Formats: sequence, C-alpha cells, structure tokens
Amino acid sequence: MRSLIKPIAISIILTGLFVNLHNAFFLIDYRAKENIEKIDVVINSGDTGLEISRKLFEQGVVKTSKAFYRVALNEKRSAGISPGVHNLDRKISAHAALDQLLDKSRNRGILGFAEGLRAYEIVGILDKSNLLEGKASGLILPNKKYGTTNIEGFLFPAQYAFAPQTTVDEAISQMIERFEISATNSKLSEGYGDYSAYQTLIIASIAQAEGDKQDYAKIARVIYNRLKIDMPLQMNTTVEYAAKLRGQIRMSYKQLEINSKYNTYLNRGLPPSPIGSPGEDAMRAAVNPENGDWLYFITVKPQDTRFTNSFSQFNIWANEFRANEKAGLFK
Repeated sequence: MRSLIKPIAISIILTGLFVNLHNAFFLIDYRAKENIEKIDVVINSGDTGLEISRKLFEQGVVKTSKAFYRVALNEKRSAGISPGVHNLDRKISAHAALDQLLDKSRNRGILGFAEGLRAYEIVGILDKSNLLEGKASGLILPNKKYGTTNIEGFLFPAQYAFAPQTTVDEAISQMIERFEISATNSKLSEGYGDYSAYQTLIIASIAQAEGDKQDYAKIARVIYNRLKIDMPLQMNTTVEYAAKLRGQIRMSYKQLEINSKYNTYLNRGLPPSPIGSPGEDAMRAAVNPENGDWLYFITVKPQDTRFTNSFSQFNIWANEFRANEKAGLFK
C-alpha cells in the first residue's frame, strides 16, 4: 500500500494545481459561451491593441482588458481587425471576442473619404448614409482662427467609424476635429511665411487636386513662385471647382472663361477658399515646398509630371502631352 500512496499524493497535488491555475485564468477571462446580449463597439483606424482591449473591457465584452491583450499579442490574425462599428456579444471569452471582431458580418462598416473630395460631396455622402441620423444643418463651422465660415477644406479625408446614433452634424464636427490634428501635425495651422494658415490650406488643396503625392511640394513651390511675381495661377482644377467638374484632361477656351472668383486664369492671386479637402501629405507640402524656380508644370503622361521656369520648354512638353493623349495614354 505504501507504494501507491506517493503516486496518488502527487496526482492529487497536480490536480489541485491545475484547478488553481484554471480558476486563476478565469478570474481574468470569461468561459466561452453563447451570449444573446450584444453591444456596438467602435474600432477606429489606428487604434492600438491596448486601446481595443480597453474598449472591450469598458463595454463589458471581455472580463479584463489583460485577457484580450494577451490573445491579441499571441495571435497574428489580430492584425486583421478592421475599423468599424462591430456588433459584439457581451461577457464572452477573449478568443471569442477576437473571432467576432474578425467576423465581417458583425462589422457595420466605416465611411471612407478620399483626399480631394469637396465639401458638398462629403456632406452628400453623410446625408445619404444609413449609418448616421439627421441631415447637415449648416451650423457647424471651422475654428474661428481661420477667419471663415466655409467648411470647404476642413472635412478631413480619412476613414471614420461613427458610433451608433451619431448625427450628421456630429460627424462633421468629428471630421473638423480630425482636420485640426493634421493641421497641427503638419504645422499648416501656423501658416507659411507671410501666408496665413487659411491661405496655406488653400494652397494645399490646389496641390492635392493638381498632382500626385510625389509632386505636391513642387506644385506648392510653383504656386508660391507665381504669387510672388503676381502671375495668374492658371490652374485648371480651380476652374473645374467653379464648374463642378472633375478629371478634365484638357479644358476648352469656353470653359476657361467661366465667370467665377475661382477662375485663376481671369483672376490673380488665390481663389477665395480651398477647392477640396487636402490630406496631410498635401498639407505638409504647402508648408515645406521644394526649393526651385519653377513657374510651369505639366503631366506629360501618367506619373510623369515635369517642372520648368521656361515657357518654351513647357510648350515642348505640351506637344509631348498632346501626342500621348492622342495615343490613349490618359484613358
């Protein structure tokens, strides 16, 4: 009998240890189970694992933030969590919470806004969205320091996960708040040289509309160079804005004669407002223009924009552009 006592004792000790560990684990996590109580959890673009863990804990999805954070760290698939409004069960295990966050059928989705969109386009999307309530009142205004009541340029282009029952006005306020973050990060809020923050925003919006990311800083420099010598900007995108057009490879002489303060062929200086919502890259370019004496630029073919201070060189490239257009390179 003595020979059996030791193994049995060890077995009892190990069993007790397992029970203690098992119970300790469930002090920080719920057991996996079906739960009919649900809640909407907003996951924003850029939320960290810690932020997501805290949201799940605070809204009663997981028992502790630590439980989910451990799972998120140990499972590579957690990198696939998408922004949006996720409809999750409450009081579930951390593993179940991760499963549900990755379940696309539980994600109400997000509203995404491309860089360069105009205010009326953005507000139109918000007004029509079934994720938001109400309509835009027109009462939400930019920060007073910009000296305007026009929201053009202030609705920051990004992906947004608006909480349930968010109104359109509240969404607009959030977009303006997000603009303020990027304006501060890029230092656009400080202006550039003798140009106010609002004027710099206008320049950023033109750079955004006129070119690709790699060219923003050069386009900004062309704008500053022309303004310095009181040369008309002659930017097609400002005329497109006035005419509510987009993507015109070339514009007719009749279109270029449109009677509008946004027609930078007929009016010197900057247009009266931004012509769209610039992203942070265009904002940075407006306050960090590349050094150069350029006065002209032209996109000869997709991804090939050239800059010069010579009008004759510009005309040579313009002929190359016309040949490429005829060859169908811009389709």
